[in-house]
Amino acid sequence: MDVEQAAAAAVVETKEKCLWKAKLAQEANRFEDMARYMRQVAECGEPMTKDEDNMLAAAYKHVLDTKRSSRRTLVTVEQKDGIASWEAAVARQYRERVDDELRALCTEVLAVVDGWLTSDRPDASDPATGVFYWKLCADYNRYAAEVIDDPGDRAAVVAMSRAAYERADQMGRTTLRPIDPIRLGLMLNYSVFLYQVCQQRRQGHDVAKHAFDEAVAEIDAIDDSMYDDSTLILRLIRDNLTIWIQENGGESYATAAAATAEDQTAVVVAGADDQQQHAPSTVAAIAASTVMLSLSPPNVESQNDLDRQSLQDDAN
Repeated sequence: MDVEQAAAAAVVETKEKCLWKAKLAQEANRFEDMARYMRQVAECGEPMTKDEDNMLAAAYKHVLDTKRSSRRTLVTVEQKDGIASWEAAVARQYRERVDDELRALCTEVLAVVDGWLTSDRPDASDPATGVFYWKLCADYNRYAAEVIDDPGDRAAVVAMSRAAYERADQMGRTTLRPIDPIRLGLMLNYSVFLYQVCQQRRQGHDVAKHAFDEAVAEIDAIDDSMYDDSTLILRLIRDNLTIWIQENGGESYATAAAATAEDQTAVVVAGADDQQQHAPSTVAAIAASTVMLSLSPPNVESQNDLDRQSLQDDAN
């Protein structure tokens, strides 16, 4: 065995060991350890399988969820009526510490993602994986923006998130079916980004509704392998649409737009790079589609992000 072969064998052995450690950490619910080991797997330089991509995303999502939940609790305490000034100061300092941890976590994930996006490895040409990694890039820039106080810095990070979502959307529309769970997960997150972060509520609603309508049109031809994931994401998109209509006073954004349009038989739906038309939907139609579904509270994670591996976790 020559030096090059020995080095390659050592890399494979290192990857196998790190992957096994990551699985062990997952079994023990030690997700920070799992994330560290999966980062080492990603940095080995060997192609990642889709299952390994899923493990990487799931590990960091668990860590992220914990920190974001902590931050929401601390913000609530910090803004609580009647709290003493010194108590508010302690809560604020604690929250700022969590903010620092969140920023560091986002920076770490984005470094791993950037390593894949700039790679010339064969797996980097897979369109589905490309959509997945551009979505991760967009998501973690969005999470970083949540804890940036400076308006200029925040705007720059939001712009990077938008660009990544648009890049993923463009790739997804040309390479993935509307019912594909990777594409649906992207559109769920992209619509929430537009609605919540950019405060472009009508555009966020329209992106979600357009993705929902396209996917439902293909539901009868869905592959068994993607049925559970795709239908779960469809339910989450439907929940969001119902919540957003409630926030709009019970009136569909699409219906309101159609009422003021010269042609009241179509609604222009803004996409990432172009516009497409579809028939307007009524509030009753959307409400009917949510029968037997419990609505998610406005602050639950299902409105904010889903990763491929965590879909089943969220469903259980």
